[in-house]
Amino acid sequence: MKTRPARKPVLAEWSEAPLSQWSRFGDDEWLLDIRTAGRRADQNKMSWAVALPEGAVISEDAWRALHETAKQFLWSMTVNPPAGRKRLSPASVHSKAITLKTMIRWMALDGLETFSSIDAGAVERLRAWLLTRMGYRGKPITANTIVNYMVVLKDLYRQRAKLDDAPLIDPLPQETTYEAAGLTPATRGAIPFIPDAIAISLLNTALQWVEDHGSTIVKAETIRREARAFGLTRGPNRQASHHVRKALRRADLKGPTGEALSGAYAVRHAATHLAEACYIIIAGFVGMRVSEILSTEVGAIEFHPIGETGVEQAYIVARLFKTVDQHGGRPERWIAPDPVVKAVSLLEQLSAPLREASGRRELFLVKNTQYGEIVPVTQMHIGWRINDFARHVGVPMHEGKPWAFSSHQFRKTFARFIARKDRSQLLGLAGHYKHASVAMTARGYVGSDFDLWQLVDHENRAETATALERMLVSDRLAGRMGERIVAGNARFRGRAGEQVRQDYIEFVLAETDLRIHACDYGWCVFQPETSRCGGEVGPSEAGRSPAVCLSCANMVIEPQHAPYWQDRRARNQALLPAANAMTAAVLTEAIEQCDNVLTKIGEHDG
Repeated sequence: MKTRPARKPVLAEWSEAPLSQWSRFGDDEWLLDIRTAGRRADQNKMSWAVALPEGAVISEDAWRALHETAKQFLWSMTVNPPAGRKRLSPASVHSKAITLKTMIRWMALDGLETFSSIDAGAVERLRAWLLTRMGYRGKPITANTIVNYMVVLKDLYRQRAKLDDAPLIDPLPQETTYEAAGLTPATRGAIPFIPDAIAISLLNTALQWVEDHGSTIVKAETIRREARAFGLTRGPNRQASHHVRKALRRADLKGPTGEALSGAYAVRHAATHLAEACYIIIAGFVGMRVSEILSTEVGAIEFHPIGETGVEQAYIVARLFKTVDQHGGRPERWIAPDPVVKAVSLLEQLSAPLREASGRRELFLVKNTQYGEIVPVTQMHIGWRINDFARHVGVPMHEGKPWAFSSHQFRKTFARFIARKDRSQLLGLAGHYKHASVAMTARGYVGSDFDLWQLVDHENRAETATALERMLVSDRLAGRMGERIVAGNARFRGRAGEQVRQDYIEFVLAETDLRIHACDYGWCVFQPETSRCGGEVGPSEAGRSPAVCLSCANMVIEPQHAPYWQDRRARNQALLPAANAMTAAVLTEAIEQCDNVLTKIGEHDG
């Protein structure tokens, strides 16, 4: 056991400092003032009165002293953080307190009585111990989680002059906290996007629930609720159930799969799944964080004119919590496509009884089964419900297993779809993503949510890298830029050119602002000086068309685009027999364009 040196006198000021209106930093029970939407009530509490764990090899005094230092450290990070760092928010205080309590438990088992005893060897032992622990759903903890511990260690060292006990030497002198956690560029950003087939299936189904069946389900739920209220005035609960069944059978309403909404159970479950579909639509077509969606309240949709056109654009208003200093979040707005406007309207109707009974304004409310209270839906609860909706509607499997949805995946998936701009794979979702994509570039779509813009830019870079890879290895490309690439890309092809190709792609991404933009019929290697569509920072959605792009020096078409050109040829060919001479000339020119493209990419069938 390592002996513990004498401690410096503890200053009473820090322990008496207010943490919230209910707690001080020196208290053993903390009640934090966290106003982020989607948190459970117990996530606002923290207890420091923890018993020494079995197997510990430090004294009770050292155990208590470590917890006192942890509280003092959190106080220092809240009132006087290191230069250039923001003060800890109440939510960050809670999350770092959890990390510290786990670290102190390890210290007790390892025999470290003070933070000043932590050296490079201790860091290695901590890292090894963390790797043996299980995380969410019984899986090993991720490198991202280990980063949290490394950051706390580094900050303890940075704050050493403000603390009674802290590491005396830099615990990570030769590496960053990310490197110490084993987090590389390849493993960073652990939250995945939802695979295309699964995302498209889920979003298409949610769209059907919202647009085609939402009003019917709300009507059935209204009938059920009103019939039950009427029945309860006539007798016991059985009488109410009779009135509900009678009213629903008279209405003869059908659910999304054609099932009869003839009983209370069927209607309640349909209403629950409809609320889940509404969440999925907002998350999938707006890109808001889960905390922002769960903060939406009645009246969340606003309309504002666009510039001097007089045309009004719908926005969804919620609270932005991350990256802002304003306690309780800052009101922010996001572009709302038509399905989102519809989803919010349905949520307002579904939540009306709960809002009326509780006096709350949130759209995502639930009646707590344990205490019967009406409370906001938590982030954990909505994650579980998304998976339940996916199971209910039969979303396809991923590699033989159900995809594990999390509420955070939708933001990254949204950014990926916006960045791709290739809507050939998005089926009925195309118009909604095109709307958001144009709005983001032309009207400052993200407002102050710069993190979302950075996420879209990251996905744009990934899409550019993928497109460059395909172009550099291809020997069959159409379009003026495509023909130039084929004429000069021999050194990049095959196994021999693999390293050269990768080096070139890395150079382009690092040293240039080149971005490759997709559309249904090809790629635009955008260069404003040669652009025929009139775009200045990217292709102009209004000015681009197949004919315009074929005459543009920026255009590349590859075999994956063949279906578009084959379909375009067939449609023009079908119109030709009934066309007058002038129209026939235009149709013939379009057919010849298609033939020329299909020949060059090796997909002409005759």
